[in-house]
Amino acid sequence: MKAMKLILMSTAFAAVAILGGCKGNQQNEEMGAEQSQNLSQMEEDQPKMENEQDMHRQHESFRDNFAHRDIIILDDPYQAGAAANLQLKEVVNAYLEMKNALVKDNLSAADKAAAEMAGKVEAVDGRLLKGDGKKAWEQHASLYTSKLAEMQHVKDIEEKRSYFSHISEIVYCTVKSYALKDDMELYATYCPMAFDGKGAYWISETKEIKNPYFGAKMVNCGSVEEEL
Repeated sequence: MKAMKLILMSTAFAAVAILGGCKGNQQNEEMGAEQSQNLSQMEEDQPKMENEQDMHRQHESFRDNFAHRDIIILDDPYQAGAAANLQLKEVVNAYLEMKNALVKDNLSAADKAAAEMAGKVEAVDGRLLKGDGKKAWEQHASLYTSKLAEMQHVKDIEEKRSYFSHISEIVYCTVKSYALKDDMELYATYCPMAFDGKGAYWISETKEIKNPYFGAKMVNCGSVEEEL
């Protein structure tokens, strides 16, 4: 009888050990599944993180060559509504008209486009923008207004081209900050020989090089640095 009791107790202990082992294995399996899920999520997020880091590095690389490096550029583009988006595109389109006028060495057309761009900047309704989008635009608009006024004030086309280079930097930041590239074909293009080898950027609606800093003198000087 005592032997049977010992056998029963041993059996009970064995059952408990087996159940404990099963429970431990189940916990280990659950932990393993959770770790695997977390690892899988990290792997999915990694390309996005790397893309954001690459974008930030690219912004910084461009900004290293800018005359003005304090222009706000949003790493996470602000999604403006349809009305604001259209107004911002009109600013860029007026800029492109000014660029094309400088390509043709057409001083009067450049002045006309500069005045048109100033009007388009003023027409952007800041009330349609919120938070970082509003803050960035307020700075961009202030810079546009001052640089366009200065560009119209000077008489020499080479001086106008100098102000145009500053305006081009702002346009780059506007396009990147508001994801205007989603609906427009735009390219950041660079001329290393502009301004006695200091170099300068401009934004183009085509990959074909049409240099606004040299015009007819060296119209094909430059290269596309980024597809926006």
